[in-house]
Amino acid sequence: MAKPFTPEQREELKTRIVELVHQDGRVTIRQLSDETGISRASVGRLCMELVASGDVYNSGYGVFPSEQAHKDWQNARKKLSRVKVKKPVVVDPDLIWSLPDGEIRRYDRRLNIICRECRKSEAMRCTGNSGHYHLFFF
Repeated sequence: MAKPFTPEQREELKTRIVELVHQDGRVTIRQLSDETGISRASVGRLCMELVASGDVYNSGYGVFPSEQAHKDWQNARKKLSRVKVKKPVVVDPDLIWSLPDGEIRRYDRRLNIICRECRKSEAMRCTGNSGHYHLFFF
């Protein structure tokens, strides 16, 4: 069984945790454990005591200096997730085809339909006795 911390050691660890949290703005329990050299369970217990005293704010996403800092961090993450990266449009030459009337059009999968005449053709008919048609996509 591990030797418990003395009250002086606990206070030193608490001040070290508060310093790390205020220095970085957001720290996970694992990061605190790595920085202080004590177990995650011990860090978790010390953080609970610090939350009870109001020195830090603990959420499921880490330990923050205050509840407002947590809200600011959440809002910043929401704003970053809303920003969409626009990919440059690269036109594949195989996707451009010309129509019989000479118009050149880009392939559009929403217009990938089969006309009634082609659908009723022998090639599109099901070979079974069910009498229904199958669509073949190549």
